[in-house]
Amino acid sequence: MGNDSYILGLNHGEINSSAALLKNGELIAGSPEERFNRQKRTKAFPEKSIRFCLEHAGIDFDGVEAIAQAWNPGAHWQKFNPVISSQRIRREDYFYTLPDNLLRLNGRPIGDWVKMEFDDGFGLKPLYYVHHHRTHASNAFYLSPFEEAAILTSDWRGEFECTTWSHGRGTSLEVLQNQHIPNSLGMFYGTFTELLGYQPDSDEWKVMALSAFDVDCSDIEAKIRETFRLGENGTLELDQSYYKGALLDQPNLYTDKLRALLGGRVGEPGEVAGDWHCVVASAMQNIAEDIAVHFLDHLHTLTKCKAVALSGGFFMNSVFNGKVLDKTPFEELYVSYAPADVGNSMGAALYAAHNILGQERCFRHNPSSIGPSYSDDEIESALKRRGIRYERHDDIVATLAGRLNDGGIVALFQGPMEFGERALGNRSIIADPRRDDAKDRINASIKYREAYRPFAPAILHDKVATFFDVPEGFEAPYMEKVVPVRSQYRDALPAITHVDGSGRVQTVKPDQNPFFHRLISAFGEQSGFPVLLNTSFNVNGEPIVQSPDDAISTFFNSGLDCLAIGSFLVTK
Repeated sequence: MGNDSYILGLNHGEINSSAALLKNGELIAGSPEERFNRQKRTKAFPEKSIRFCLEHAGIDFDGVEAIAQAWNPGAHWQKFNPVISSQRIRREDYFYTLPDNLLRLNGRPIGDWVKMEFDDGFGLKPLYYVHHHRTHASNAFYLSPFEEAAILTSDWRGEFECTTWSHGRGTSLEVLQNQHIPNSLGMFYGTFTELLGYQPDSDEWKVMALSAFDVDCSDIEAKIRETFRLGENGTLELDQSYYKGALLDQPNLYTDKLRALLGGRVGEPGEVAGDWHCVVASAMQNIAEDIAVHFLDHLHTLTKCKAVALSGGFFMNSVFNGKVLDKTPFEELYVSYAPADVGNSMGAALYAAHNILGQERCFRHNPSSIGPSYSDDEIESALKRRGIRYERHDDIVATLAGRLNDGGIVALFQGPMEFGERALGNRSIIADPRRDDAKDRINASIKYREAYRPFAPAILHDKVATFFDVPEGFEAPYMEKVVPVRSQYRDALPAITHVDGSGRVQTVKPDQNPFFHRLISAFGEQSGFPVLLNTSFNVNGEPIVQSPDDAISTFFNSGLDCLAIGSFLVTK
């Protein structure tokens, strides 16, 4: 351990706090804090996630070379703040006021990060505050297999930036151009999410699902296009008479003018989605995709790269991700398993490692399964403590394949927990995709969510082009892309085929997840379809399960049929 370099990354105070740990440039541990404190999308300090990371590595803070936070308060030094730095002189404010006054004399050349160092007596190594969009870019590029790539990051906002065009080469990130709030694609999407009656920064998934319905949205689309302008240099300009998300002291992201433009209606929270919801969602999704293509076309002009890496909350939009290579000049695409803010703990650590400390990159495969794992002894102890009846299986795969083939809905608790917002076979609920009722059963009695929301198909990587309209060799290991189900299989796979004939596909290779690959293979041998419905192991409003106790509680509080937890099978 003496020559190893450990860097701890934090995403604290932003949506979904998290921590992640690098060892010699490789991600070895990480978790959202919500998995420990059971508060979905928590902004709490990621104390439990930090403890997990350090314990996993067998180190304490003395073993950490640096700590990096995915937000830079120093960005606000770009303008002098006289209220704090001149008129409210308190010694407790010196960390801010001294640099602010000195920069007033020095021209304010604000950089991408700020370093805070401590006396050895504090027991902390240097702390780096990194610009939000640099951490997004690092998440996109340094986790990718690309030696060189164009990088686009787009979200609601960082400190001030909302879209950034960058170029990655080796261990360097060059910012080519950026755009600041209020001209934000993420805010644009969030505005319509709220206008439809949903929670912005949370329910964009629902709007994306609604956008797939076959409706005539041409009239609404034309009206929305009146509310913004695309610039020749790849930029977006939102007419602020329609959008007020940048005005933090006012309610609602939309103005009365935008509401009037769209017929004077807004959605009511909890109301059943109807044609109006689908029309507005479809129109807005079409326009958001056009704006993103506008950004990407400009990025290609700037970089001439074949490969592009995407990050930021907007690129949780798997519908658009599945169209990027068809709609832009790029030939290769990478989107990580955690492109939204939760993944910025990884991005902060990666930025500090490569751009500040000059460490070499690790090009080994970076799996999402870097969270806590539990031995069979620990699992069995939890089962016995709670008086749960169970069966032990030396090889549980064949039993699970049979239960799935018979229509059972199975919860998986296997190996290390996945980091991101998508369960990829370790903390998953799975079912037979051929069953008409599987989707409705899971939505109604397990996930407790809207009936129109689709579920993802997980398929063997070497079979994906057979069942989905994609080229041979296509990869989507993180459910990051929506693609068409081949027309001849849509009726045969109703549980994973959305209303527009699409599916948010996950491709599975044996070296990525051996257990899940064997399970899909075994089910395929019995059913003829090497595909499973896969959704995250949680109920609506709760985080994905983390511990054996979480798994047991969720199992018995839902309509699941059986739980495969380590080598043990629990049934009702």
